[in-house]
Amino acid sequence: MATTVTRLAPSPTGHLHLGHAWSFLCTWALARAHGWSIRLRLEDLDASRASADARLDALWCLQWLGVDWDGDPELQSEHVDRHQRAMQGLAARGLVFEAPHSRAQVRAASEHAAEPNEANAPNEGDAVLRFPPSLRPPPGDSWSFQNTACNHRFACPAGPRTIQDQLHGDRTLDPSLVWGDPLVWMKSGVPSYQLAVVVDDLAAGVTDVVRGEDLLDSAVLQSVLIDALGGACPRWWHLPLVVDEHGRRLAKRHDALSLRSLAAAGATPGRVRRLVLHWCGAAELGGESSPAELASAVAPDALRSLVATEARLRVTPDIVHWLCHGP
Repeated sequence: MATTVTRLAPSPTGHLHLGHAWSFLCTWALARAHGWSIRLRLEDLDASRASADARLDALWCLQWLGVDWDGDPELQSEHVDRHQRAMQGLAARGLVFEAPHSRAQVRAASEHAAEPNEANAPNEGDAVLRFPPSLRPPPGDSWSFQNTACNHRFACPAGPRTIQDQLHGDRTLDPSLVWGDPLVWMKSGVPSYQLAVVVDDLAAGVTDVVRGEDLLDSAVLQSVLIDALGGACPRWWHLPLVVDEHGRRLAKRHDALSLRSLAAAGATPGRVRRLVLHWCGAAELGGESSPAELASAVAPDALRSLVATEARLRVTPDIVHWLCHGP
């Protein structure tokens, strides 16, 4: 029988917050309730922001929450050779090319062609600058992967693409109208997020990806890359996002809502787990919940109900006070 595998993939670039806790606890609960294996991957390719302290913080946060995993943690930065092999495979099929263009050049080309750019970005939290096909080089040496110190892009086929998400249902998008030819390799000598996550998930045999719904549209693009690499798409589970009292998605700038800060102020992992159950409609606020309670209550139907009702998982001052002071 094939093993069902999911993963936890924190980026050690700052303190993890309640939004991460929600995602990690839901992933862990689904896995442990259904007998999935869990891999832990620390996505530390951003050398300018990743740090050893942040890696230790990520591990501490998971252990504090009661989240465990199977096997040893993996550092993404230790497997760049794997990403290079994937690039070589794409290059052998004529699917990647050197792209030394600046953002200003890309923006100018998009505006000249009246093509979509940042305004048409998916809900990823960061603007997407569309690379138009008009900037592709002519046939020749540029369609290769020889210079690892140069940006490379993937020649994205045009046309709509549909994936099935376990919580949102079908999602149809034409990635070429959003990203154009997406960046897959950076001049810093490492893969882009879009390529790295696909290659590493395939290498780990990941069958189920559980993460925030801000990456739902990225899953469509990643499905195209998976096809190009000859892999099989996982099942996607894109969770509702946690927001602050003003409706803004939590980010690492929300240090007051980081798990470290909350723990220092008196929050307990049992109350954080209770909050997750509350958001799932399985418990009232008050008291604490064990990992076993979480695994039995975070069910796919409860998560689908959250998505269907477009519920906002807000972290209000009252919730923060309860997390830190009870009862």
